[in-house]
Amino acid sequence: MRAKRWRIALPAALISLIAAVFLLPESSATFTSAVNAPATVAASAGFPGLPELISDQAPVFHHRMEESQTASVAADALGPSPGVYGSPPDAPSMWSRFDEFAGSTSFSDVSGAVNTASLTGTATAGQPGPAGGAVTLGANSYLSSAGSPFRADRDFTMSVWFNIGSVVPSTTRIAVLSMTGTTGGTPDNRSDAMIIAEPPANCPVPSSPCWAFGMAGDPQSQSVPFDMARSTSPVTANTWVHLTAVFDKNAGLMSLYVNGSPDGTNAHTPAANAATDAALDAGRYRDASWLGMTGGTRLGEERTWRRALPAAEVTELSVRPTARYAFNESTATGPTYTTTGASTGTPGTVARSAGLALAGGATLTAGREGNAFTTGYLVGPDAQLNTNGSFTVAAWVKLTDDTTDRTYFSASNGLGTVAGFGYSQSSNRWMVGVLTGVLTETATADVTPPVLNQWVHLVALYDQFHSRLRLYVDGVPQTPVTIGTPSDADSAVAVGGRQALGVVDDIWPGQIDDLRVYNGYPLNTAAGSSSTTLQTFVDLLNPGLSGEVPGGLQGSTKTGHAGSTAVAFGGTANAYNSRYSATAATTDFTVECLIRVGPGHSGVIAGFTPSAIPTGLGGTTSDRLLYVDSAGKVRFGLLHSGTPVTVASAATVDDGAWHHITASVGPITGTGAIAAGGLRLSLDGTVTSNAAVTAATASTGIWRWGGAPLLPLDTWPAAPANPYLTGTIDELAVYDKQLTDQDDLWRVYGNY
Repeated sequence: MRAKRWRIALPAALISLIAAVFLLPESSATFTSAVNAPATVAASAGFPGLPELISDQAPVFHHRMEESQTASVAADALGPSPGVYGSPPDAPSMWSRFDEFAGSTSFSDVSGAVNTASLTGTATAGQPGPAGGAVTLGANSYLSSAGSPFRADRDFTMSVWFNIGSVVPSTTRIAVLSMTGTTGGTPDNRSDAMIIAEPPANCPVPSSPCWAFGMAGDPQSQSVPFDMARSTSPVTANTWVHLTAVFDKNAGLMSLYVNGSPDGTNAHTPAANAATDAALDAGRYRDASWLGMTGGTRLGEERTWRRALPAAEVTELSVRPTARYAFNESTATGPTYTTTGASTGTPGTVARSAGLALAGGATLTAGREGNAFTTGYLVGPDAQLNTNGSFTVAAWVKLTDDTTDRTYFSASNGLGTVAGFGYSQSSNRWMVGVLTGVLTETATADVTPPVLNQWVHLVALYDQFHSRLRLYVDGVPQTPVTIGTPSDADSAVAVGGRQALGVVDDIWPGQIDDLRVYNGYPLNTAAGSSSTTLQTFVDLLNPGLSGEVPGGLQGSTKTGHAGSTAVAFGGTANAYNSRYSATAATTDFTVECLIRVGPGHSGVIAGFTPSAIPTGLGGTTSDRLLYVDSAGKVRFGLLHSGTPVTVASAATVDDGAWHHITASVGPITGTGAIAAGGLRLSLDGTVTSNAAVTAATASTGIWRWGGAPLLPLDTWPAAPANPYLTGTIDELAVYDKQLTDQDDLWRVYGNY
């Protein structure tokens, strides 16, 4: 039967009707697309389903990002072409480091889930904390996350470094963290989950205030008490403490940890009306009204997970660096770069750390997160790296020249360099070398050479109990090497070079960010630490991937994220699909997705790379790149005769809101106002185009999302500082044809 076609203007009522239809899993109606003026739609046979088949333009694969946090496979909604996650999507759902400058009122979430924390009231940012930065809250002031980092009716974990200041609770509670649902103004709303400081009368030891993890028996009824897990550890004024609250729904168990040690449990069954989409507040909780707001409390690093962390991971959370250099000072240059005064082990232990002195014309520039160190070198205090026991050095580095050996951190004694961390030109590998007597013994990365102009996370670790030296590259363990006993590094350290006998060479030609030194780690126990423990510790240094975050499809997340979820990419890992690893990808194509990116964050959304390298960001070429550029705009391009040709959006997207994108290439069709083809980038229905290129190269390769290399080097316009994306992706689809502008409008107005 011949289908009837019609063309109509698109009134608001029809938009609502279309949106309602699109929320159905199937439809008996059939629609195809026809290009018209942007304010019209055309319809006829072929409406197979949603969201990937809004017209008859079926994708080759479609990843809905509905995976659980233990998944390694990225399911293909169409079935035949599953993808792979580079790491399990079980990383933090919110991670606030509080490294912002003094005067800041908004605090970044580095997990990629865009749970930016906003200030109500007054606060002093730019303070030193136990693991980096900290913020001091003023009286009646609090922070609230932009979104919901977990659900109170499922497994979750929340942790924070906290300093209560000079006022400890005597008769009333003092708030630390809380999640509180909403009931349309009902006055007896109670916090569904909270960490608080309790007055002595409520504590196991009645003479001392204590810490508590509480969950509401019924968030809407004060007659149903809170379930409380309280510590025997006392609350101490003006002292940093690490607090972790874990809820295991299957076990019905609440667990409170203080400084990494279990310190209180209780049973809990989630209420039917427990919060599923509420923000996390720091500095207040609710019990009939908002309470517990006090001035002078300080918040350090804060993290949440959508899973119940086991005790082994909680223990690692409280391990603090002996020294951490975030290089986030607000000035471009300065006489010193400071570190936090905290150390590994028991909170309050005196650190062997101090500021780094400027040398060699060192400066600060925009880095991977905030600022980073570049140019010249810095010298630091004696014996900052203690090589008499186990130690760990972690850093983000970007190498820009590999023509000779390079060193990003070193420690020395009166005879020469004891430990050097950097790049070996002879092996073309990342390397750590340690002096043992008269020999320098080294461990190098296994097989992957460094990629220039690309951020990489390196962890170098010496385990004294097993005499092992090992590297981790972007969280991946490299083959360990057994070495002798390291010499004593009792002289100065250098950042950005190798110091020996007062001379600094092997200057680092790039950037260094978030440098951390851990003395005495692996844990100083008689048995030492297992490889599993070490991997757990390294994983906790990286934001990774976070699954089950609220998705971008409208209408399906309003009741608690159940209908649509997405995956957050924390700037350290990606996913890939090998559909075209053996068969050449088509020369015309479309890539479609929803993205959500926080202020100042960027990275590659999707890209096409050689099939020989299925994981990581190595390689020599990349193509079909879609990325958030250094200015916060979306940019899409292809390699044409070896040179990128791109088109960019007029609007920026690093605003914390969801945005719909289609990016495509195809032959030029039509003329004048209805011309189509070439490079086309649609951001929320607004199209920008470039007719200079009408086809991609037909080649085999793999599609990556969440990160892809920007190669050839220094050729892609406004390239982001980090090729890995910090942001959230939902509903990624790739088509073997160029969708029309009309197809794009169906998608925009249908749901997004």
